[in-house]
Amino acid sequence: MLEQKVSLIEAANALKGGMFVHLHGYSTNKTKKEDGVEKVVFFEKSNVTVHADANYERTHQRSAEQLDEIEKDKQLNFTIVRNAWVDKDGNEYNRKAKGRTLKENIKENITAQDKDLPEAIAKVRKGIIDPRKVTDNMEKIAKSTFENEITGKIYFRNVLVEKKVSVEKQGEYPISCQERVNAIADAIRDMLPVGQYRTYILSDETVAKVDGSVEPRFEYIDLMHDLVSSSSSSEE
Repeated sequence: MLEQKVSLIEAANALKGGMFVHLHGYSTNKTKKEDGVEKVVFFEKSNVTVHADANYERTHQRSAEQLDEIEKDKQLNFTIVRNAWVDKDGNEYNRKAKGRTLKENIKENITAQDKDLPEAIAKVRKGIIDPRKVTDNMEKIAKSTFENEITGKIYFRNVLVEKKVSVEKQGEYPISCQERVNAIADAIRDMLPVGQYRTYILSDETVAKVDGSVEPRFEYIDLMHDLVSSSSSSEE
């Protein structure tokens, strides 16, 4: 449990929508099961700046409006990079199977005339106007600050990423393959406010690195110059 919970709540409640909040030394990792054992294959520590207490409805409304503009743009032009499993006939798949070869970093230029663009836009629009409902057992304890009643972890959510700077990486991010239309949809979503919507864990816990050492989940969070450190960080 975050020892500075009271300080965090007080600082978070003083926030106003759109204010900048800085998360310093925020750590994440990715794991992969190898021989039945879960192994850390990628670790990243970043300094992240976000807009706090974003309005959910307004964020989705702005995203819908911007998506309409993208759909109308006859000069639309952007690049996607994806991976795929390819069979001997050149057919692409998103899953590994016998006779398929992994093809990485397929770079494609997407224009307004692309055959998969309409379906990709439809996928993004559905996610905006009819988002998937998830039961997350969250209780709001302050602005943008929630506590999970099951795990006891505290989360900073309803925030939009303004800037992310990676300060340390270990390992390789796990390769994932996806259908071309989904890769296009992801790229379009990243252009919209909903694509910058994030949730961060603020509880006292450590994150394992590839080399077997650990880092605190975060070092400190700066809310209007009120610094709240994690206990796991302050103990080091």
